[in-house]
Amino acid sequence: MARTRNYLAGIGASTIFGFSFLFTKNALDDIAPQELIFLRFLTAALVMSALVLMGFTKLDYRGKDLKTLFLTALFQPFLYFILETEGIRRVESSTAGIILSAIPVMVTVMAAFILKERLKPLQIATTLLSFAGVLVVVSFRAYGAVGGQPLGIVLLVLSMLCAASFNIMSRRSSRSFKPAETTFFMMWFAVITFGGIFAVRTIMAGGTDLLSRLGPASISSILYLGILSSVVAFFLINYNLSKLKSPEAAVFANLTTLVSVIAGLAFRNEAIRPTDILGGIMIIAGVWGTNVLGGRATSRKSGD
Repeated sequence: MARTRNYLAGIGASTIFGFSFLFTKNALDDIAPQELIFLRFLTAALVMSALVLMGFTKLDYRGKDLKTLFLTALFQPFLYFILETEGIRRVESSTAGIILSAIPVMVTVMAAFILKERLKPLQIATTLLSFAGVLVVVSFRAYGAVGGQPLGIVLLVLSMLCAASFNIMSRRSSRSFKPAETTFFMMWFAVITFGGIFAVRTIMAGGTDLLSRLGPASISSILYLGILSSVVAFFLINYNLSKLKSPEAAVFANLTTLVSVIAGLAFRNEAIRPTDILGGIMIIAGVWGTNVLGGRATSRKSGD
């Protein structure tokens, strides 16, 4: 039953993130990236605060060391979003997809050294299989358009490292904090930091006409990104990181690529390619193998 909840949480977060690309694109038709990021996390923080005030969520930070939470929020969302946004501006989207798909692999390496969480050889193989599935989907959809400015590639590699570090720090913070406490801290940390950046840019620009540019499409996108992509998805991720090894939780991220392809097929009439099907099978098999087969291997060893 516990594993079933983890699978549902991982699939749920990946599905939400997979559809977030469509909503982000819609919002950016009306507002700038920094405005979208600030409004997204402001919405998320207000929703979480409302849940706390209504008694649906309880928080208790008393007597706890907040350093791990600070590092968790620093890596994700703050540094990750800045580096990812600036990196994507400078490279082909396919390049970004390939680099960011290495997050689960990097988590596996970092978890082994920092948290002493080591996967079985079978789990390592299936993690790499899932990573290879993402490469198949992204590479063949790129039509050879892989590359970009060296600075963009460096920024994306750094964002990938930040995302992996977030997984490690969230896993470590789960020893003292509940998933809701971690998520609440992350959302308000993002509001303060991105809000500061937004305020400085607004002052330097002599004001903003943000409210006049908000329309039904951008508002619905902000609500989706703020409530589902931030509150719900990050809660599910933090929940999984409190229950699973970091690499086992991180490998679910590769499902986001598969969901984004399905979303494009359903809502943008994009064609599906044989390589999408092949890559999708590899991704699903890799995610399943890392968790199910790895869990069975551990259970058998415990029973010997």
